[in-house]
Amino acid sequence: MVDPTIAVIASVVAGIAGGFLSSWMAFNASGEEFNGRKHGNALITGALSGMFLGAAQAAASPNEIPNNQFILSLIGTFFAAAGIDRLRSSGSQMTTPAGLKKLATGDFKGAVKEIQTKATTTGTTTATPAAPVSTTAPPTSNPESTKPS
Repeated sequence: MVDPTIAVIASVVAGIAGGFLSSWMAFNASGEEFNGRKHGNALITGALSGMFLGAAQAAASPNEIPNNQFILSLIGTFFAAAGIDRLRSSGSQMTTPAGLKKLATGDFKGAVKEIQTKATTTGTTTATPAAPVSTTAPPTSNPESTKPS
């Protein structure tokens, strides 16, 4: 049986280890120079996810946690922290200006052109796109402003 306080501490360590592994694997795959900030972010993400999962484990079993449940919890925390770090890292790469530009101009235009080409070669008709909608509202009259003061 494991004390809940020990479970939370061990979960934080497992989370840090999972974040470190995720960061190390991404660093090795990228071929970039070492950047301590990126590894620090991974360790912080791992520590926070480990702390959260350890606290959830302690709340679920407030007295003492059985050993087999504790070991499975640590393994899950390790892999969860690695996954959360990958999700955070991929999400931050997608929201960079270059990532947003690629999203806006990348495959979408090619897909539309492919659909239009396929429609013309197969003889099917497609609806023409609607004219662009103006984003400015027409001037409105305010009855309050026409009243004499």
